[in-house]
Amino acid sequence: MLKDANENGVKLSHQAPTLYDVVPKEEIAEFEEVMRKTIADIVSEASGVACWVYVQKYVKHKTLDEMLQEWSGASKFILAMDTWFERLMAE
Repeated sequence: MLKDANENGVKLSHQAPTLYDVVPKEEIAEFEEVMRKTIADIVSEASGVACWVYVQKYVKHKTLDEMLQEWSGASKFILAMDTWFERLMAE
């Protein structure tokens, strides 16, 4: 029936419930708060690493390899920030 509706434009007689019809408002509010905190934590952590890379690169004049050796756990982010700073400073 769904395939027929999708391929041939057949109208379905029922309407899918919205999230608010299925999940209580309290659970939605709790989920939204958890997501808000998670996103804030990600932004805060990313900002901290970006500042660290900036200081290492432009204040302490460390190379990318030195930064990666010092903080290998953040290697992908360090590489991305180093590249971004290079492009930003070139402009």
